Amino acid sequence: MALMQAPGSPSPGQTCALILIFTVLLQALCVAVTYVYFTNELKQFAETDCQRLMSGQQRGSVLPP
Repeated sequence: MALMQAPGSPSPGQTCALILIFTVLLQALCVAVTYVYFTNELKQFAETDCQRLMSGQQRGSVLPP
Protein backbone atom coordinates (compact mmCIF):
# COMPACT_ATOMS: atom_id res chain seq x y z
CA MET A 1 0.00 0.00 0.00
CA ALA A 2 1.39 3.39 -0.96
CA LEU A 3 1.73 6.17 1.58
CA MET A 4 -0.70 8.98 1.10
CA GLN A 5 0.57 12.53 1.61
CA ALA A 6 -1.55 15.33 2.91
CA PRO A 7 -2.08 18.08 0.35
CA GLY A 8 0.42 20.92 0.74
CA SER A 9 2.97 18.92 2.73
CA PRO A 10 6.58 18.80 1.48
CA SER A 11 7.71 15.78 -0.48
CA PRO A 12 10.16 13.30 1.08
CA GLY A 13 12.87 14.64 -1.22
CA GLN A 14 12.33 18.19 0.00
CA THR A 15 12.35 17.03 3.61
CA CYS A 16 15.62 15.16 3.08
CA ALA A 17 17.17 18.21 1.40
CA LEU A 18 16.10 20.48 4.26
CA ILE A 19 17.55 18.09 6.84
CA LEU A 20 20.79 17.91 4.87
CA ILE A 21 21.04 21.70 4.58
CA PHE A 22 20.29 22.13 8.29
CA THR A 23 22.95 19.55 9.19
CA VAL A 24 25.60 21.24 7.03
CA LEU A 25 24.78 24.67 8.48
CA LEU A 26 24.95 23.31 12.02
CA GLN A 27 28.32 21.71 11.30
CA ALA A 28 29.63 24.97 9.81
CA LEU A 29 28.51 26.83 12.94
CA CYS A 30 30.28 24.31 15.16
CA VAL A 31 33.49 24.62 13.12
CA ALA A 32 33.34 28.43 13.32
CA VAL A 33 32.82 28.40 17.10
CA THR A 34 35.65 25.89 17.56
CA TYR A 35 37.97 27.97 15.36
CA VAL A 36 37.25 31.15 17.32
CA TYR A 37 37.68 29.37 20.66
CA PHE A 38 41.01 27.75 19.81
CA THR A 39 42.34 30.89 18.13
CA ASN A 40 41.67 32.79 21.36
CA GLU A 41 43.27 30.03 23.46
CA LEU A 42 46.34 30.01 21.22
CA LYS A 43 46.71 33.78 21.55
CA GLN A 44 46.49 33.55 25.35
CA PHE A 45 48.99 30.68 25.39
CA ALA A 46 51.41 32.63 23.18
CA GLU A 47 51.12 35.74 25.40
CA THR A 48 51.74 33.85 28.64
CA ASP A 49 54.56 31.85 27.07
CA CYS A 50 56.15 35.07 25.78
CA GLN A 51 55.84 36.70 29.20
CA ARG A 52 57.36 33.62 30.81
CA LEU A 53 60.31 33.73 28.41
CA MET A 54 60.81 37.45 29.01
CA SER A 55 60.91 36.92 32.77
CA GLY A 56 63.48 34.14 32.37
CA GLN A 57 61.25 31.27 33.44
CA GLN A 58 60.99 28.33 31.13
CA ARG A 59 58.55 25.52 31.54
CA GLY A 60 60.25 22.15 31.88
CA SER A 61 63.69 23.60 32.39
CA VAL A 62 66.11 21.07 33.89
CA LEU A 63 68.76 23.64 34.77
CA PRO A 64 68.52 25.30 38.19
CA PRO A 65 67.83 29.04 38.11
